[in-house]
Amino acid sequence: MKDTLRYYQLIAALLDPAKDGASVRKLLEVNSFQWERFVYISSNNLVVPALYLQIQRKGLKAFFPEELTVYMEEITRANRERNLAILQQMERLSECFAKEGIVHVYLKGAAMIGGSYYQDNAERMLRDIDVLIAPGDQIKAYQLLKERGYVEVLAAGLQYKTLSDYERAKHLPALRHPQEIAAVELHNYLHNTFQRERLKTERVIDNRVNGDIALPAPEDLLRHNIYNWHINDFGGVKLDVHFRSVYDTLVLLQKEKGLKSLLHTDGVARQYAALLSPFFDGFYARFNWRVTVMKVKLQRPRLNQLWYHVVFGSTRFFQILPSRLRLFMKSGVYRKRVLQVLQKGR
Repeated sequence: MKDTLRYYQLIAALLDPAKDGASVRKLLEVNSFQWERFVYISSNNLVVPALYLQIQRKGLKAFFPEELTVYMEEITRANRERNLAILQQMERLSECFAKEGIVHVYLKGAAMIGGSYYQDNAERMLRDIDVLIAPGDQIKAYQLLKERGYVEVLAAGLQYKTLSDYERAKHLPALRHPQEIAAVELHNYLHNTFQRERLKTERVIDNRVNGDIALPAPEDLLRHNIYNWHINDFGGVKLDVHFRSVYDTLVLLQKEKGLKSLLHTDGVARQYAALLSPFFDGFYARFNWRVTVMKVKLQRPRLNQLWYHVVFGSTRFFQILPSRLRLFMKSGVYRKRVLQVLQKGR
């Protein structure tokens, strides 16, 4: 079954705290699903543990193949252990920063598990620990971690940037300690250059909630979650949803009821909410061409691929082209590296 829309509807119904087991059962009874595709989409959206725990809570295990639930249970168990280790790592990082007077706040998944937003911390999958560092302290924090045994994790591709280049970027090079479970990204900003005014570093630092682990204020956490998917990850261009981001939004809105007004007062949040409206009753959108296009794409895989490669690909290319051209003209190291890569591609 190549109709991705139906799988999205099932995943949304399972994740939605407002939906009970009976309403999800109806969806399972009137549709047939290829469970390999369900796992593929769930894994790509990083929500396998959240889905398994919701299947349990809604009393739906009998409606899923035993082999599938055993697999999901094992992923959930492993993620619970990983997140416990990440929390312990965050506590060590906090202690290290506090001793040196480095003002910081955890972001995204690290903030969600650090703030105990979930019933079970196994619900949230995260790759690394994102930390926003107060202006002026970024290099100090970076050097401190390197002194403590952290080493750079260089992403694949062109490794042309100097540390001064990274100072102007969204975050410094990722760092990993050989005895710690997660890489650490020290952030200068929350968004790409052209959108930094939407949620300033200074605001999030000033509004932070201090404790053993420093967290963003709930509104800032919600804003960053929405902006990160819709802007940084180009969800507004891809015209798609990512259920890990969606689940964070649902959890935050359930815990902090007053935050829902943001979905009506902020332009980006309104667009984000519109893309969720076909899947969740709590989100409303008037006629919106983005929603229509998204639904058509999800029902037609070839169109979905074409949109991704042509619309998203060209948008991304023209966005980064000016900065890469300037760097090519200015940096001999970068020019040399580009030419080496081009020669290898022949």
